[in-house]
Amino acid sequence: MKLTHICIDGFKNLREVELTPDAGYNIISGENAQGKTNLLEALWLFTGCRSFRGTKERDYLSFAGNPLKLEVKFHDGRREQTLVCEMSQQSREKKITCNGVPIRQTGQLFELYHCVAFTPEDIELITGGPEVRRSFIDLCFSQLHKRGMSAVRRYQLILSQRNAMLKQHRPLSETEYILDIWDRQLASVGSYIAVRRQSYARKLEEAAQSLYSRISSGTEEITAAYKSQIFGRRPELPPMPTAELEELYYQKLVSARMQDSDLGFTACGVHRDDIELSINGVSAREYGSQGQKKSLSLALKLAQAQLYSSARRESPVILLDDVMGELDKSRQEVVCTIIRDMQVFITTCHDEVLIPELCGSHILLKQGRLYRPSIEENAEKCEKTQISTDC
Repeated sequence: MKLTHICIDGFKNLREVELTPDAGYNIISGENAQGKTNLLEALWLFTGCRSFRGTKERDYLSFAGNPLKLEVKFHDGRREQTLVCEMSQQSREKKITCNGVPIRQTGQLFELYHCVAFTPEDIELITGGPEVRRSFIDLCFSQLHKRGMSAVRRYQLILSQRNAMLKQHRPLSETEYILDIWDRQLASVGSYIAVRRQSYARKLEEAAQSLYSRISSGTEEITAAYKSQIFGRRPELPPMPTAELEELYYQKLVSARMQDSDLGFTACGVHRDDIELSINGVSAREYGSQGQKKSLSLALKLAQAQLYSSARRESPVILLDDVMGELDKSRQEVVCTIIRDMQVFITTCHDEVLIPELCGSHILLKQGRLYRPSIEENAEKCEKTQISTDC
């Protein structure tokens, strides 16, 4: 997938940003608080997922009160398509169209438009709680399977209904019939999610280990083991859920009903799963250094992009928010090897720290607007580049 044209106006501090991006690298530079990350966030909006910064939709609008309009044109390998998002201060309702046809459900966007974003906050994949890693692997396998995201959302809906009943602390004799209905549904959807997580975790571990080995110069080995609360650590699950798996899941829920009723919530299920990450056999979260954690989180994100490209035979758009500048030359070269044939948007405050291989379109932002250097400035920059090359 390649973005061919971008128009952004009224998204946070961005005003009248219009550009035709390079098919390879796009370097977005500027000082702090100029809108670099906002530009990436605007591109991410069309994935149908919540903001990678945790921004609420009402905060997409600018303080100046201008209406928001985003438009991206992209080529999906078969044809060019156009996505438009509009939002106003009056309604604050996000309206999205694809080729002029309204998009009613975010699931439609999720199937159309794919990005992989990496930010400094992604170290939370290592340091954060299990919910961070669950969300990550659910997003990853859902990019490869159409039913994935709808199954995750359906599970969350059923779980919230079951928990609402349990919070009432009514006698089990009064709620058992309704709990049985929900438990059957949880067992069906939960088994599907567990199977997908286990399958993806195996592929992720293999791909991430190869990448991490290159980042660490082959001195360290990582593992990424799926830990299922229902089926155990590294369970041997079939490629698709079976009646036996669903029955096992259901029986676990039934046996926990009394405990759940006392607690007021559902204590077992795929919503309690985790991905255990280790470096050289010890917990990366507990014992890894800051550098190891950053390298591992980078390897996981690059593995996600690699697995997507392999399975879909097309590349996602890569968004790298202020991370390349934190990597030394050798690590930047490893990243370049993986994303070489992908379209990449890189934000940085200091583009001079980027390796020469990261050459492409240069986008300079000042106060939310594109800054276009004068002819004299361009000439001076070219002259400096030539002198540097000659040296």
